[in-house]
Amino acid sequence: MNKLALLGGSPAVTIHKDFRWPIISEAEIQAVADLLRSGAISDAGYGDATRRLEEDWAAYLGAEFALARVDGTAALHSALFAAGVSAGDEVIVQSYNWIATVGTILAANAVPVFADIDPLTLTLDPADVRRRITPRTRAIMVVHLWGHPAAMDELNALAREHSLVVIEDASHAHGGIYRGRKVGTLGDIGVFSLQASKALPAGEGGLLVTHRREYFERALLLAQSPGRLNLHLQLEEHRRFKNTGFGGFKYRINPINAVLARQQMEHFEERNEIRQRNLDVLTEGLREINGIKPPYTAPDVTRGGYYGYPIEYNSEELDGLPKETFLAALQAEGVEIAAERYPLMHLEPMFAEQNPIGGGWPWSFNQATRQVRAREGDLPVTEKLHPRLLAIPSYNKAIPCEDLFAQYVQAFRKVTQNIEQLRTWAAPNGHQRGNAE
Repeated sequence: MNKLALLGGSPAVTIHKDFRWPIISEAEIQAVADLLRSGAISDAGYGDATRRLEEDWAAYLGAEFALARVDGTAALHSALFAAGVSAGDEVIVQSYNWIATVGTILAANAVPVFADIDPLTLTLDPADVRRRITPRTRAIMVVHLWGHPAAMDELNALAREHSLVVIEDASHAHGGIYRGRKVGTLGDIGVFSLQASKALPAGEGGLLVTHRREYFERALLLAQSPGRLNLHLQLEEHRRFKNTGFGGFKYRINPINAVLARQQMEHFEERNEIRQRNLDVLTEGLREINGIKPPYTAPDVTRGGYYGYPIEYNSEELDGLPKETFLAALQAEGVEIAAERYPLMHLEPMFAEQNPIGGGWPWSFNQATRQVRAREGDLPVTEKLHPRLLAIPSYNKAIPCEDLFAQYVQAFRKVTQNIEQLRTWAAPNGHQRGNAE
């Protein structure tokens, strides 16, 4: 067992499990078949499939309003529009993130202002957010990355102090709890993705939730047909637009996706709990292994969804072993692991060059009074931590994994205790010993 598999030894991981996701049972198949037989496959008004999903999700979260969208990106755009974000506004967001969260800020004709992250939770650092607030700031876009709730009390306090709107992107964190309250209901507007890899999968889809009618109605106005606008617009400032809305977009969810999402809700919490128990076992096993740091979970939160499992790699503790060599050795042992897949948005050409489609919009709108430009070095915590991150899948399927994860722990231990064997492997493959960063 001491000879590394990369050099011809036997792999530490011999157990293989089926983690295909989502889990589609006969119940989902029957529900979709019933919908198809009914012929209600489009929802220009407010059909039963959409209505039931929105009512059930609002009730689960304890929210006043829920609005189903075609996907999470549409829900984010709807949230920004509902919050009144428009041309020239600034929205504070983290750079270590998925493109949709930041891209929808551009879709709202606003400028993303990147803030640093907390090195433990990987979510927005409230102290750095405070430093980024200007008179142009309109909203804070909070991401509960990899299922860990952000520091919502501190962020909400900042928002109240400066009259800002807080939008939660909870697409990684379905069912997450922060100090006794479910994520998505902690700020002004919450957004969830229902894409097939998420903890509540519907193939595609999104959900927006809020406690405030004015946000709900503005989100409706952006992208809903007059059929539903006539039903749900109550505020006079909005009812006068009931025949046209504010854009004519079609962001409404497909009834098939709505049926799938509602059916998945029946097993959602049970599967979340099994995933949590599985990954807690892995975390406990990895905690004492040199050179790596498993995900941190604050004592006053419960992770939701556990959409990913980030591990921090510290090459200095392993005699400078390059990250690429460490990964190759673990993969050869049978561990499903890779380098972090999310890039840093502020270093991507889309945002660094600020001219993706010509004309420099929306940044050019602000240039007369304030130039917003993120450069390498602006986010020291994010930029130092990101190259160290490794990613293990969240192993969605609701099956026990203690035996598999025991072998994963053995594989990590085997590699970290035998790094001398990798000296001869690293050089022929072009990997030089040194800092993983």
